[in-house]
Amino acid sequence: MKTTLALLMGATMLAAPLSANAQEAVSGRVDLWVYPVINDTATHQGFWDGVIERFNAENPDVEVRVDIQPWAGRNEKFTAAVSAGRAPDLVYLIPDQIPQFVRLGALEAITLPEDVVADYLPGALQGATYEGALYTAPVLMSAVAPIYNKVQFAEAGIETFPRTWDELKAAAPALKEDGVYLLQYGASLEETLNQTYYPLLWQAGGQVFAEDGKSVAFNSPEGLKALQFVVDMFKEGYADPSTVSATLRGTDAPMAQKRAAMQLSGGSDVVKELQELWGPEEVGVGDPMTEAEQITYGTVGGFAMPVNNNDNAAAQAFLEFLIQPENLAEFNTISGFFGPRASMGAIHSDDPFLSQLESYVAIATPGEIHPLARQVISVLAPEIQGAILGSKTPEQALADAERTANDLIAREGL
Repeated sequence: MKTTLALLMGATMLAAPLSANAQEAVSGRVDLWVYPVINDTATHQGFWDGVIERFNAENPDVEVRVDIQPWAGRNEKFTAAVSAGRAPDLVYLIPDQIPQFVRLGALEAITLPEDVVADYLPGALQGATYEGALYTAPVLMSAVAPIYNKVQFAEAGIETFPRTWDELKAAAPALKEDGVYLLQYGASLEETLNQTYYPLLWQAGGQVFAEDGKSVAFNSPEGLKALQFVVDMFKEGYADPSTVSATLRGTDAPMAQKRAAMQLSGGSDVVKELQELWGPEEVGVGDPMTEAEQITYGTVGGFAMPVNNNDNAAAQAFLEFLIQPENLAEFNTISGFFGPRASMGAIHSDDPFLSQLESYVAIATPGEIHPLARQVISVLAPEIQGAILGSKTPEQALADAERTANDLIAREGL
């Protein structure tokens, strides 16, 4: 669901300064769980070593332990740690994890100084807020956009990259004549709808959940328009069928093999990967598509405080130190993500590709912040796949997914 400005302002008003913690000497130990946001382990560990060294220069009596956890099984491991009373003092979370853990009683609402909250970008606060309370201190943002092969588009006579769905449809036949699929669209059940169907749904003017969160809203004219667009891409032979049921990454992906000329949602990792394969001159980044509105997906990563740890003054002090603009600038420069605080400005101005993606943060949404967001993806994804494969009509697929998802929401008592 989209968080309103009033709700974000409410979260801001709830955030009280921690000046006492910042001014008083603190001591103790801080255990922090983070995940491989920076792919190179040595570089990632080096960042944390540097932050801890600077923090300890001001807080010599605090021991900070950073545990770089694997992505796999992170929800289950954190839940088990909370249940056993062994949760870390700070843990890295993304938006759709927040309501899950709030419902489990695993997270405390956090407070930050009012000037810090005011400095966060609206999208960062949206991705950190649930039911009017702030649950993470954001450290990064992302934005995805169409990534395409400039040479293939030029050879097909397409001089300007499409900006609307109709322009995409118009470009497809020329690429098909050259033996190239227009689109790499991942429909396997391992893909996240946040980077496939949902951006199209939002661009059409639709949403996944009703405003009250008690039902889904994707079975709508807007939802059908988005799904029909996807189905038509495959039906007309404009989308590579190899990714309907299989998850293809790296050099196996249709774009990497130059079988498909673009994908609708790619981030800085995709740009870097294709630059290494093709060379920078062949990689293009297009504006996020515009239909009823221009919008794209972008996550917000931040650190949360597990239950019963909000009285840890050392953890509070380290968190406030970590989110200082200079530390976040270093973190996002290394990782290829984008800064969540307005005072940071543009941090990738020396990279034409990353700076372009960085400009889309303003129109990125962190997705559906709902306790059952991931479960609804699991319900909807196979129905979308079925519509692409032709085993169901788009209308039937959305209706069946709506019924199952609403039953799930009702059983959970939401």
